[in-house]
Amino acid sequence: MPPVQVVVLTMLLWLARRARPVTLALAVYKAWLRLPPRHRQQLVLAARRNGPRVASSLVRRARPRP
Repeated sequence: MPPVQVVVLTMLLWLARRARPVTLALAVYKAWLRLPPRHRQQLVLAARRNGPRVASSLVRRARPRP
């Protein structure tokens, strides 16, 4: 892996650990507002179609609580 990619990945991991839920929600909301209405509709349809599948796979992968 080239050194630039390593630096970028390291920075992304650092930011991901430091990011707060409110910050992420605001960033997603700002991105949502910039999308054209047609793309918003496509995202909503994809979420409706794939949301239950993703949720069930996360439940299956979850660690059992002690």
